[in-house]
Amino acid sequence: MKARYVFLAAALLLAACDSQKDQVGSTTPTPAPALTKITFNMSWLPQGSMAGVIVAIDKGFYREKNLDVDAVRGFGGIRTTNEIDQGMFDFGYADPVAVVLNRAKGGSTKLVGIINDSWPAGLCFLSDQRQIKVPADLKGLTIGGGQNSAVQAMLPPWLKRNGVAPAEVRILQLNPSVIVASLIEGKIDAAECWRGNSRPLFVREAAAAGHTVDWIEYRPYHLDIHGSGIVTTDRMVTEKPLVVRSFVEATFRGYQFARDNPAEARAIMMKRYPQLDEVVTGEQIAEIVALVYASATPGRVDAAKMQRTVDFIASAYSLDKRPAAGDIYSNDFLAAP
Repeated sequence: MKARYVFLAAALLLAACDSQKDQVGSTTPTPAPALTKITFNMSWLPQGSMAGVIVAIDKGFYREKNLDVDAVRGFGGIRTTNEIDQGMFDFGYADPVAVVLNRAKGGSTKLVGIINDSWPAGLCFLSDQRQIKVPADLKGLTIGGGQNSAVQAMLPPWLKRNGVAPAEVRILQLNPSVIVASLIEGKIDAAECWRGNSRPLFVREAAAAGHTVDWIEYRPYHLDIHGSGIVTTDRMVTEKPLVVRSFVEATFRGYQFARDNPAEARAIMMKRYPQLDEVVTGEQIAEIVALVYASATPGRVDAAKMQRTVDFIASAYSLDKRPAAGDIYSNDFLAAP
């Protein structure tokens, strides 16, 4: 009987030791923290400009930050920004125009990282048909742009800045899907186009039709302003700053990878979106990383440049309520320069 009690005591002592080991974690691994689900709105269809985000998903950069990111198509920057403000998405890709208009109407969206250091837009034309060297060469021409594109509001004041009366240029509102064809078929003389986005498409389609494409960019002609970046909300910034920082850091790590490994970045895009054109996607990636790294401090907003951006947008849209430039962005989630 005594031996039985000795055996029972030994068993209890062994169990206690095992329990203690569990508590200090010497034998039982600590569960990994649950991943935070994040939805990112690409503002349009998948394309090379989104390489940083798609690479970060594919290479696990977000997961290393405990984020599970899903990138979804969008329907334009203004709609994307408003949907972010409504809580439909956590982050998105949009430009300062969309953020300024959102905040002017009482919204609370904010840029937390600039991807296009400069406004990447211009006007494409068939260079074998005409030459457009300076804004004055646009007089008497017909320009096509998307019906909901910022070009509709921003082109007239840009023309004025360059001594061209807006009435001397005809601006058509077109469905984005027909803009390239309209230029090649001669229905318009010039068309809005964007680095990292539609410009490589113009080049490809024009070449297939036996034409060559050139463009006049807005930036060298009195429009040195910021372009698109990562948009979220004041709520996210205040309530989930670690999530915002993690997303921003992983995203720019993705763009750095795309810069350093363009062929692999293109392969990742093609693997996930096989419907894309490989050549166009590669050119879009090259253009977008050039925009990201045009600045000595990639991703960071330049305060003076953003003030110019807000001033131009407010005048272009005749805003009664102009948001303060400092309210529409934050540099707090990027590494110090």
